[in-house]
Amino acid sequence: MATVHTVPHRTSGLSLSRLLAGALAATLIALALVVSVPRAIAAPPAPTSTGGPASSAARTAAPNVPTPPKARAVLLSGLDLHDGTVVKSGNLYYLYGTRYGCGFTWGVVRTPFCGFGVSASRSLTGPWSKPRLLFSPAALDTWGPDRGKRWNYVCGNSGSGCFNPRMVKRPDGQWMLWFNAPSDHTNYGANAYYVMGCKGPFGPCGQQAGPRHGFTAKPSLRTCITNGDFSILTAGSHAAIVCSQNGIYVEGLDSSWINGTGRFAGIPARVSAAELGSRSPFFVGVGEGVGAAPMPDGSWMMTFSSPGCGYCTGPPLNRSAGGHTGVKTGFAIAPTIFGPWRVRGNLSARWCTGQPRTAFTVDGQPYQWVDRWLGTRNETGAGVLLKPLPAAPGSWSCS
Repeated sequence: MATVHTVPHRTSGLSLSRLLAGALAATLIALALVVSVPRAIAAPPAPTSTGGPASSAARTAAPNVPTPPKARAVLLSGLDLHDGTVVKSGNLYYLYGTRYGCGFTWGVVRTPFCGFGVSASRSLTGPWSKPRLLFSPAALDTWGPDRGKRWNYVCGNSGSGCFNPRMVKRPDGQWMLWFNAPSDHTNYGANAYYVMGCKGPFGPCGQQAGPRHGFTAKPSLRTCITNGDFSILTAGSHAAIVCSQNGIYVEGLDSSWINGTGRFAGIPARVSAAELGSRSPFFVGVGEGVGAAPMPDGSWMMTFSSPGCGYCTGPPLNRSAGGHTGVKTGFAIAPTIFGPWRVRGNLSARWCTGQPRTAFTVDGQPYQWVDRWLGTRNETGAGVLLKPLPAAPGSWSCS
């Protein structure tokens, strides 16, 4: 097992003002040395109907990631940020996640929604600033039947919650927060996803961001149309949503990085033994906790919870709030975000201590986000493991 850096929640000596002041100074220095020319958002590739061979445009969009130094796992605790991701901008790392500390309890009607938080640090190992909300749970939804209702109602009234905060920066500099509200599909048959414009990587988002940056949109999607887990993949000017819905699907996004283009690639819920090259088939299932990240060789690795569960954790607790108590990390590989994706089984034969939730890349190193769930319906105290992803399966483990 790789060495794990355990990082408790520490804020002493690190304030948001000091972090942002340092980032601003670095930006001013960079602007003094380099004159940058703004570029328009490139048009997305032409839509295709299958996950067949990738187009030359999409292939060239795959990032050329340098080989990083050997990274070590980081264990975070005490932040109350879950099922999120990490983004680096300038010299700061931003950690995003769903919060539980106000009392959110999954499956309980009229439970409070605690919102999405963000914390900043100069290092992936911390110390991390005190988390702040990206938007208020008391802010108003602007879509459809729930227009004018507070997010606390949208995300808490049915007990279904809102999850998976994903922050991306569009090529024109616009920061955008994606997340899902599962009850939108359950109650209205709509896709569960939302996109908010943000003032910056530290928020605020939605209407609180002001007229220049702020907006709230329900994306128009043709493939990712239910309420499963998801992540947003970016490669140059191209972007796609990868979603779990009885299998895994990748749908291309248009130049706004909001609406779908109709181009898609998919992974079935069941992969045959012949396709896998093994004696038995592999069951992807719903593809919960899906994410993908570029690898050092320019290819992409997709990871997912195998199988799905509700707040499960394997050894030593072996507990779950719903479904399986133990899961592994399934994976697939592809030359580009648009595939073709080929499932390769599990990254490790070992059970996870927690549940894989997404994958991300910072400093050229791909990581797996593992929520170290406690097996309860309120997960305020659960930690997060950021585990470097390997180039190939072997001795790696998500514990």
